[in-house]
Amino acid sequence: MHPSDVLKKPLNHNNMKRFAIIAILAAFCMGAQAQEKLYTVKSGIVTMEMDMMGQSIVQEIYFDDYGAKKATVMNFGGQKSRNIVVDGATVMVNDDEKTAMKMPMMGQQETVNFSNLDEKTIKKYKVKELGKETVAGKECTKYEVTVFMMGQPQKQTVWVYKGITLKSASSSDFGDMVQTATKIQENVEIPASMFVLPAGVKVQEMDMGMMGGGW
Repeated sequence: MHPSDVLKKPLNHNNMKRFAIIAILAAFCMGAQAQEKLYTVKSGIVTMEMDMMGQSIVQEIYFDDYGAKKATVMNFGGQKSRNIVVDGATVMVNDDEKTAMKMPMMGQQETVNFSNLDEKTIKKYKVKELGKETVAGKECTKYEVTVFMMGQPQKQTVWVYKGITLKSASSSDFGDMVQTATKIQENVEIPASMFVLPAGVKVQEMDMGMMGGGW
């Protein structure tokens, strides 16, 4: 089932659960919000195609202040969600409906600063350089790293350009997940509103009851 089919049908238990799992996993792709400079590019927009659990999702990652600010916009069959970080937690915002939902704190994936791979970082994340490859027309350095996701160590292969991950591949209990950039725009102006909640919107907690049971 394509993500758009989830939204076109009534949101019964199974469809809600599919939507929730996709949203949670996509939120993990953001990594933890960092106050340090992660990239050597001040701002940009990265268009990604994500293959997750056999489903294809297009998302755009917006960043500013060298990666200290980040937002991920996903399109589920014409309905957009915008993932931002509020008070250290990932929040999924629907700007059209003026709603916001806080993602469960299930061990958010850590962010590796590839622009500052010092000895401590290399040891902590077991970073191994695997050579050079081209992604979205950019020469990237390929790494293998081990990060914690949902409290468990997870090996990932990442392709990095100027500190920006343009491709990643990993496996988890939810299945295999591959993200690949198809386009990157560097040093473009990003409106400040991209990284904040709309005025008057209250954040709700996601009902974890929708996660139970089988698909």
